[in-house]
Amino acid sequence: MHKVSMRVHGYKHPPRKIEKDLTQGPLLKQIILYSIPLLLTNVLLHVFKTADIAVLAIFVGDRAVAAVGSTTSLISLMTMLFIGISVGVNVMVSRYIGEHDEEAVKKTIGLSVPLALLFGVVLIFVGQFCSRFFLEIMDCDENVIDLAEKYLRFYFYGVPLVVLYNFMSAIMRASGDTVRPLIYLIIGGVLNVGLNLFFVLVLGRDVEGVAIATVVSQGVSALLCIISLIKAKGVVKLRAKYMRFYKRELLAVLKIGVPSGLQSSLFAISNVTLQSAINSFGEFAMAGSSYAAEVDVYIYACMNSIAVAIMSFISQNYGAENYDRVKKSVIYALIINTVLGLAIGLLVVLLGTPVIKLVTSEEKVVEYFTIRNIIMSSTYFLCGLMEVLSYSVRGLGKSVVSMIVSLIGACLFRIVWVEVVVKLTGDFSLIWWSYTASWAITSLIFVPILLSQLKKTKRKFSKKIENSVSA
Repeated sequence: MHKVSMRVHGYKHPPRKIEKDLTQGPLLKQIILYSIPLLLTNVLLHVFKTADIAVLAIFVGDRAVAAVGSTTSLISLMTMLFIGISVGVNVMVSRYIGEHDEEAVKKTIGLSVPLALLFGVVLIFVGQFCSRFFLEIMDCDENVIDLAEKYLRFYFYGVPLVVLYNFMSAIMRASGDTVRPLIYLIIGGVLNVGLNLFFVLVLGRDVEGVAIATVVSQGVSALLCIISLIKAKGVVKLRAKYMRFYKRELLAVLKIGVPSGLQSSLFAISNVTLQSAINSFGEFAMAGSSYAAEVDVYIYACMNSIAVAIMSFISQNYGAENYDRVKKSVIYALIINTVLGLAIGLLVVLLGTPVIKLVTSEEKVVEYFTIRNIIMSSTYFLCGLMEVLSYSVRGLGKSVVSMIVSLIGACLFRIVWVEVVVKLTGDFSLIWWSYTASWAITSLIFVPILLSQLKKTKRKFSKKIENSVSA
């Protein structure tokens, strides 16, 4: 299979050193070993975010927690479009590695730096001039809106670093390296916790101190990734002479990345709508939901790690025209995420309320937390299935299809649900049932699309082999 692929594309030699070749070896073992550092990266990322909330909860108060929590969906809305472009970088670097196209790999890595910085600068201006406006549209509680605006303004000064870290770590994952991004995140995260305590306890800051700590820690992680890629040997090396835009490679990245970013942004839009619904229930509901978001996000982090990992496996093996490994990657990921989602979800349901009572003594906050936690955590495995299906479709190059399905099955459904069902009933729990229903609906839509795309891929590879043999 590999010899045929190399002859068809005209490459004489495999690429020079990469971290891991995802096109050969025991597949399930490789997926697990590749996913564990990625899973730990995502979990630790949220551990450090939770540390922000914990510092505010313990040393400042529930109002500061509500302020920061109310900005989460808005930050996602403003950043996910551009961070989603990093998915395009990951897919195309993985695919070019599978195709043994070294020059395309170098160009794609090179263009990622100016592209990330360009997007980051745009976000600085959007964040500075539009934060208050967006918070008002979301009906942010008047008791916390000033704190929320202050947090956003400081946070968005560091967004270029956030985007840059995502681009650099996407390149490293595409080469099979999920360990060093984990190490760099740990370094940045420990620094983040220390700076949180310094700014809040020593300097007496509140939400802006937490925002500054996040910016500095992200900058350190991004810098370490850049240094690592500059020092790398082989094909996945960041070279100064390649740091510019290339039409073919840029269009290929944007073709995958823009729909992926739009898809993430569409989810963020629906979350903004839901956050507005949460805000309408008052300060206690905002605080309880913020605490719950810090809990159920760990389940998502675990299952998203598997989905992101599979995208790299599918992309490299698609480039190498190895259909069997493409198909098996999808199957293994669906099984892993189902088991993982059910197990972790049950654990969080059992431990959630006792743990939150250690953080806050306000009964109404605990009540709102418990409602969200039970509904979301017990059904989050459905989100895991949806993520695997969505990322698999992206890995096969159908990013626009993934975006459209997500728009219909999840985003529009949630928005209509909140605007109609929740407003008519005034039932807080129905906000969270909209997630469960949308995950199930979107997954069901994805299944026939993915099966069809896999069949087309098999025919495409078989035809190339037949043409090569006959030639």
